[in-house]
Amino acid sequence: MNSLKNAWYVAALADDVALTPIKQVIAGNPVVLYRADSGKAIALDDRCPHRFAPLHMGRVQGDSIECPYHGLQFNGQGVCSLNPHGDGRIPAAAKVRSYPLVEKDGLLWIWLGEPALADEAGVIDLAQFFDTEKHTLVAGYFKLNAHFEVVLDNLMDLSHAPFLHRATLANREDVDKLRFEMQVDGDVVVANYSFNGVRPSPQFQPFWASSSSLADGRANMRWTPPSSLQLDVGYTECGGLVDEGVYLHMAHLLTPASESETHYFWVAARNFCIGDEKVSQIMREQIQRAFQTEDEPMIEAVAGYMDSVDLLALKPVLLPGDAAAIRVRRVLQKLREQESASNKSKAA
Repeated sequence: MNSLKNAWYVAALADDVALTPIKQVIAGNPVVLYRADSGKAIALDDRCPHRFAPLHMGRVQGDSIECPYHGLQFNGQGVCSLNPHGDGRIPAAAKVRSYPLVEKDGLLWIWLGEPALADEAGVIDLAQFFDTEKHTLVAGYFKLNAHFEVVLDNLMDLSHAPFLHRATLANREDVDKLRFEMQVDGDVVVANYSFNGVRPSPQFQPFWASSSSLADGRANMRWTPPSSLQLDVGYTECGGLVDEGVYLHMAHLLTPASESETHYFWVAARNFCIGDEKVSQIMREQIQRAFQTEDEPMIEAVAGYMDSVDLLALKPVLLPGDAAAIRVRRVLQKLREQESASNKSKAA
């Protein structure tokens, strides 16, 4: 598939990986994720090299995983550490691929490309964005039947919100007050949306404590290649300072599963009703409802009509709000070409 290999992708929410192995397909590669007895998270190719049994159906033994078919064990480096048959000799070919894995900010990041290029400094830092001392976090996961770039199109063009999310995340009457600005910093693309003098959206209305019924709103999305997005969305008193209002800091983290499927991880940090589990449940339900009943059906319908053809090849009608999404696609194409050229150079 045409996803970048030399890049960090989210493999799972850290809390979802335990001693019981799980399977995750990432860019077409079946991967088994588990925690060793030490607590370290490990990612290996999910296929045993003996009879190609799925390792995620096996058991964790120390830092190794035991194949459920014939009991071969593979350690955290993917090397066979036990052959329970015959004289116990371990064939030299008895190994599986081990993937670099980094646990950070409650997420497990996996590197699909050349291990020697897996610099942990390349994992985006979300600690300040989440700031758990000032915020309460909720998180979740969706699986989408669409290429991840179609999902990126949706997230980088938030002008759809007053129409697609009019009952959940936005107000239809705000569209005339919507202002858009794009910023580019190297390969990073930022799409800033503002709407001043409006009613807080249905998502924020229950938590808007001001005596004024009107507010200044914003929804600013920052994309870092290949598929990590940070959204700052909230409302302040008209003319007020950003930190004085109510807001969500949301990370939207996309990982290609295949050409037609995308893993969608999200984490939302709020600055209001800190520690209130009832509010956390409300936020989860709001986000789940908006995505599953509005975003997901539309994204999958669009992907179906695109029929795996690249957006730009279809020569779409372009509106002002498309600028950021188009820029993202062009940056990705440039990075893919650079990676391909580098691979050809090394093979020569």
